[in-house]
Amino acid sequence: MSARPGQHAAIADERRIYGVMDSTNVAAKVLRFVLIGLLNGTIYAGVTATLVSGFGIAPVAASIVGYCVSVPAGFVGHRHVSFRSNGRWIAEASRFVVAQAFNIAVTAGSMHAAVNWFGALYYWGMVFTVVLVPIANFLVMNFWVFRNQTEKAGQ
Repeated sequence: MSARPGQHAAIADERRIYGVMDSTNVAAKVLRFVLIGLLNGTIYAGVTATLVSGFGIAPVAASIVGYCVSVPAGFVGHRHVSFRSNGRWIAEASRFVVAQAFNIAVTAGSMHAAVNWFGALYYWGMVFTVVLVPIANFLVMNFWVFRNQTEKAGQ
């Protein structure tokens, strides 16, 4: 049976998409990292905003809780999707927790600076966290936390 016009192009496009999702290419990893990061950022911002606006919790404390709530989804997502790691789970989890402890300090510090030093709304502390922390996270996770990466999913 012959292919319909445009079918070969659609198949080629589909292969490119799957290639990006399975590749260890840095651009592909960044794309997957961003997708998981968007999920984590949404969890963080949702929890933080709910605690501050809905329950009257102080912004710094709410920010720490929001970050901690997002950590498990981040570990699973980055391990399996972003970096396709096949390293020892306990070793990677330990390194991930160390990296996240540093990130919690940065998150709390940025919230403290936004609210207490600059007199800004707590949203600005969240913006700093959601934008700048992921850049450092990508580097730390790629080169240290998930250093045992596979070329293709399922290997």
